Amino acid sequence: MDIFGFESNGSDASDIPKRRYSQSTGGEVAAMGEKPRKLLVLYASQTGNALDAAERIGREAERRGFPASIVSTDEFDASSLPYEEAVVFVVSTTGQGDSPDSFKAFWRFLLQRNLGNYWLQQVRYAVFGLGDSGYHKYNFVAKKLDKRLSDLGATSIIEKGLGDDQHPSGYEGTLDPWMLSLWSTLYQINPKYFPKGPYVKIPQDEVIDQPKYRILYHKQEKLEPKLLTESDIIQRARGMSPGKLFKDKSKPDCFLKMTRNEVLTKAGSTKDVRHFEFQFVSSNIEYEVGDVVELLPSQNPSAIDAFIERCDLDPESFITIGLRETENSSFNEEMITQLPIKLKTFVELTMDVTSASPRRYFFEVMSFYATAEHEKERLQYFASPEGRDDLYNYNQKERRSILEVLEDFPSVQIPFEWLVQLVPPLKPRAFSISSSPLAHPAQVHLTVSIVSWITPYKRTRKGLCSSWLASLTPEQG
Repeated sequence: MDIFGFESNGSDASDIPKRRYSQSTGGEVAAMGEKPRKLLVLYASQTGNALDAAERIGREAERRGFPASIVSTDEFDASSLPYEEAVVFVVSTTGQGDSPDSFKAFWRFLLQRNLGNYWLQQVRYAVFGLGDSGYHKYNFVAKKLDKRLSDLGATSIIEKGLGDDQHPSGYEGTLDPWMLSLWSTLYQINPKYFPKGPYVKIPQDEVIDQPKYRILYHKQEKLEPKLLTESDIIQRARGMSPGKLFKDKSKPDCFLKMTRNEVLTKAGSTKDVRHFEFQFVSSNIEYEVGDVVELLPSQNPSAIDAFIERCDLDPESFITIGLRETENSSFNEEMITQLPIKLKTFVELTMDVTSASPRRYFFEVMSFYATAEHEKERLQYFASPEGRDDLYNYNQKERRSILEVLEDFPSVQIPFEWLVQLVPPLKPRAFSISSSPLAHPAQVHLTVSIVSWITPYKRTRKGLCSSWLASLTPEQG
């Protein structure tokens, strides 16, 4: 079994956001050049939590009658920021005060000296940060962004919100009350934002209608046979996935073959630390001591089969995936020319069904498709502010996987389009390299602690990638 390696590197310092974001909604232009009021939600996410929070803010705004657009900071033209009326920023802080990769070019633009103290004087903004108070530079990115926006003349709508992973309910423990304050203050500023008031919400079944993505199924007999390398298959699957995290790099830099798997800890130790050695198979990558390599893990084949069976999917069907509708139609056009891929392969390579816990919105969508009344009620409760703490204890604290949650609610049958949108993407895991290319040419060595822990309900959980590596042998790796 070959291991897929992605070389990890930072963003190019010259990589300024290039795509200008347009608020055009189609149809006729409003009289006197007035554009429709719309809440802009800009997010910067490294692991997906900030994206999830941004999408939730956008959904809650639209349920109150205020249209919203959710855009990543690396896809927004920062020079157009002064023309926005109301902007909500959702940014995460990683490690020791580091900003997400998608935020770096946007932040460099804001730091330009020529912008002046009145550049954003027409803009109202709010900042919500996601961080961990266990770190010294807690929510550092949100704090510095809030100050810089103020320095540029923007007016704060409400005090910045600081979500904390250490909170008993995670960042949502802060997000829920912060959003209520946001809607109330926006309504005081301009009642037109919420035609029926900030507390009147559109019923849930009127909001959950269609997923963002559509899937085309192809008849196998009409497909021309084509020999594909493993690299081609990975690139095709991950390039087709809606997970933005691998749009920039869907093709692995190289394949690695395991040549050594040595246990470093003594027998009976509570820890399992391994020394792994890999040989470059497809091509060499240049690295220095202390660099990081990202490995794409394999999921348990039996769990993949169980997920496909639970969701009543045809593993042998061939599919292509594209956006259902978008202002930029290029992705839809690309969908027509995409080469189909087997559904099971797509799930294996892009959808984390065995280790990642679902987001809160997943439970809300599940409630829409639940046919058993008691399941529907429980799912609706989990998705509500009142059920937030119980959901956190059931889901995040126990690190329940997508498959486990689906098995707990057997009456729910979610269309595959929703699963493609809501199942967390399978992400490469980063490991520090512990070898030197001078001493070990064409090799990369890793020292890895195998992750394992006991949940509050005494369930044993294991890290997906480290436990997979530990299970491999040089003969099969």
